[in-house]
Amino acid sequence: MEGKTANAQKNALKPIRGFIRFAISQGELTTDPTEDIKPLKNGAKSRGHMTWLEPQIAQYRDHHQLGTVARLALELLLNIAARRHDAHLIGQQHIRDGKLCWRPHKTLRTTGKMLSIRIMPSLQKALDALPKEARTDGVLTFLVNDYGRPFASPAAFGNKFADWCNNAGLMPVLCDDGRIRNYRAHGLRKAALRALAHAGATGVELMSVSGHSSLDQVQEYLDEVDQERAAEAAMMKLEKVPETKAATSSD
Repeated sequence: MEGKTANAQKNALKPIRGFIRFAISQGELTTDPTEDIKPLKNGAKSRGHMTWLEPQIAQYRDHHQLGTVARLALELLLNIAARRHDAHLIGQQHIRDGKLCWRPHKTLRTTGKMLSIRIMPSLQKALDALPKEARTDGVLTFLVNDYGRPFASPAAFGNKFADWCNNAGLMPVLCDDGRIRNYRAHGLRKAALRALAHAGATGVELMSVSGHSSLDQVQEYLDEVDQERAAEAAMMKLEKVPETKAATSSD
């Protein structure tokens, strides 16, 4: 373990501990010799994928016009806050009464939760604008590759979406944890939840769109909105204070 980074230590311990649990269950071991080994903690908490904000969304839309699969991908991800694994499999068969209805892949083996989300006008426009000749008969997914076929895997879709982001001129960002990140598909899931929180959606309502299983998983979006609103309210109060009084107070 010595000399490894925090993440490398965690990755090294994980399979070993899994093997030890198996050995204990089979009666080959009675204790876990790694129990007292504590991996390092990362210095700064990672924020994960870059969350798209309004300027990045507008820049992408300006480059990828309605009628392209690239634009449809963005509108789909923003509409339903889906993971890329789900987004690349969704198609016409999932539309019911103006809503997209599907079971997220991540919950298939657990809750089997069904999501039903209304199709917003921005997504509907993107669906209507896609030329029929861009599709191949029998294709059941909205998002297709350059050959008009479904993407072979979530990774294949993710790689193509990365190309669309690069083509739109979205540049990498140096984050406050020292890591360089790019705008990618998962960041639109976060952008969709952020937009819902700003619109006043509750934690339960966020979960109903995202498919998260607990309020803790969506609380960060609510906390972000609360911080922005509280800070804005505080600054507005300060703005109303006469300059002479504010200067006296600062002394």
